[in-house]
Amino acid sequence: MTVNIELPQIITLLLAFAGMLGTGIKLLLAGIETRLKRIEEQNKAESDGWKRLERELMELRADLPLQYVRREDYVRGQTVIEAKLDALYNKLEVTQLRAAAKERS
Repeated sequence: MTVNIELPQIITLLLAFAGMLGTGIKLLLAGIETRLKRIEEQNKAESDGWKRLERELMELRADLPLQYVRREDYVRGQTVIEAKLDALYNKLEVTQLRAAAKERS
C-alpha cells in the first residue's frame, strides 16, 4: 500500500497546520492579555486601597494629638492637682488649729 501525496496537497496541509498553529497562538496571547488586564485592574484596586489606608492613617496622625493625652502629661497634671489639694488641706488644717487654740484660751 502506497500513499501518493502531491506537492499542492503538501502545501495545503502545511498551510492548514500553520493556520491552526497561528490560531492557537492568537488564542493563547488573547488569554494572556486578558489575564494581564485583570491583574492590572486588581493592582489598581489594591493600590487605591493602600492609598486610602495611607490617607486615613495620616488623618489619624493629625487628629491623634488633639484627642490623646500622653501618660507623662496626665501624671504631671495629676501631680499639680494633688499638690494644690495638699496645700489647701494644709491651710485648712492650720485654720482649724488656730480656731481650736482660740477656743482653749
